Amino acid sequence: MALGLIEVERKFLPGPGIEERLQELGGILEHRITFRDSYYDTPELSLMRSDHWLRQREGSGWQLKYAGAASVSEPCTKYTELTAESAIVAQLCEVLRAEVPRAGGVAAVLDHLGLQEIASFVTQRSGWKLVPSGADEEEPPLRVDLDTADFGYAVGEVEALVREEAEVPAALEKIHSVSSMLGVLVHEEAPAKLIVYLQCFRPQDYQRLLEVYSSKRKPEGTEDLDVRLG
Repeated sequence: MALGLIEVERKFLPGPGIEERLQELGGILEHRITFRDSYYDTPELSLMRSDHWLRQREGSGWQLKYAGAASVSEPCTKYTELTAESAIVAQLCEVLRAEVPRAGGVAAVLDHLGLQEIASFVTQRSGWKLVPSGADEEEPPLRVDLDTADFGYAVGEVEALVREEAEVPAALEKIHSVSSMLGVLVHEEAPAKLIVYLQCFRPQDYQRLLEVYSSKRKPEGTEDLDVRLG
């Protein structure tokens, strides 16, 4: 199986004054950017139903996120993230039980694997970095992203990237600490932008995912929430 960075994160619904609070905590604004994400899957949602999420991000290329065998307790999530196209193709072929082609990137194997665009939307993001209080100076900062999608949904996330499973517990502790300082309630859950997009614009696909995950861990926010679009 292809190896990649482990992404540990917690999503939340940002309230008014969130950027001011980040500044009070010593957060540094790194960028304000706008990008388009396009997600791909089979018509049967074979990837999403297996907790694999393939997207092409404008300016960043192809990315594949998938859950490992060991999960973390909600409301946090843990995913392996692949960005090398050869690794993405190998993982896609493994989950879809297809033969790995001898050559070609992700775009070249879409038809071969029966993949098509499922969702596409634009996000405006302000990206922050924040070093938790008391952290070692050599420790990498946490990332806090505040996103607003072009269909009106706003969501934030506190994220840490680690290389080994042994680093996950410490990352979770930092994420919980920063979330608390940002005023996020302990059990607050927020769906991912893609899930809200499916709920709003592809309700049949959204219902498929709910049915699949009704008896096991839910992926990135598939809770049947009353989503408020502002």
